[in-house]
Amino acid sequence: MSRPPRAIFLIACTILVVFSDSVSAQRTITRSIYVNAVDEGGAPVLNLTPADFLLTEDGSMREVTRATLLNGPMRIVLLVDSSTPVGPMLNNFRTALNAFIDELPEEEEVVFVSSGGQIRVRTQPGTERVKLRAEVAHFAAEGGANAFLDTMLEADKRFLKNVPPGQWPAFVIVTTDRGENIREPNVEDYNTFMQDFLSRGGAAHAVILAGQNVGPVTHVVANLVDNVAGMRHTIVADSNLPLRLREIANRLADDHQRMMRRYELRYAGDPRAIQPTVVVTSSRDGVQLQMSVRRPF
Repeated sequence: MSRPPRAIFLIACTILVVFSDSVSAQRTITRSIYVNAVDEGGAPVLNLTPADFLLTEDGSMREVTRATLLNGPMRIVLLVDSSTPVGPMLNNFRTALNAFIDELPEEEEVVFVSSGGQIRVRTQPGTERVKLRAEVAHFAAEGGANAFLDTMLEADKRFLKNVPPGQWPAFVIVTTDRGENIREPNVEDYNTFMQDFLSRGGAAHAVILAGQNVGPVTHVVANLVDNVAGMRHTIVADSNLPLRLREIANRLADDHQRMMRRYELRYAGDPRAIQPTVVVTSSRDGVQLQMSVRRPF
């Protein structure tokens, strides 16, 4: 039986991601690893259970608590800036949002939220495109500052943190940044979110409409998207927004298709191990594994 190569958890953050004292005090922390299982002929093996996997972290055996095929729909939080600067760009924003819906597979769940002043939930999670398009048609600037970080953290807590097994949580972010938001982000809250989002294998893609000056919004979005190897576009002309959102929708569809026959393994890890070496093998004869610490692969 072929043994898979060793893999290392890598967390590459511009804003330092840290474990708080309360997390460090835990006995275990739930982590995810992603596995492709094939038989000796190269055909996918789709009936494995947690008992069929043997996992070590830094040489110590760990319990695999869940093995789930990633064949459920994605749950995508479509987070769109509705602050004052969006007003002159409404036509291209609406065109772009409809372009995104056009390209996205119909089975994927979408939650539409906006961040003008505070979070506004425009649609609940679902695959109903008629209602989603109706909300896009009514989308307008709500004034005030761009409450991007607060909106993202709240949307994650409500809609992505506890998605059902087999679903893939994702953010698609459309935001402006002209440097008008000078309030420094709450780094501690962001780091806690980022560490958890990484452990859940979340995806994130973004388009930033930038002015001559940019501020914390750009820095936070860049950190989030780059940590999960997503698509990040910075543009100055809102006429480019429809093309960029089509590209993101196609990337989501392609990535999800790649992961449909792969497993997410959840295991109880050591919270003190920041970059543990993880090795996964199968106890079932004839099963060969490939693994990754992130999806897609």
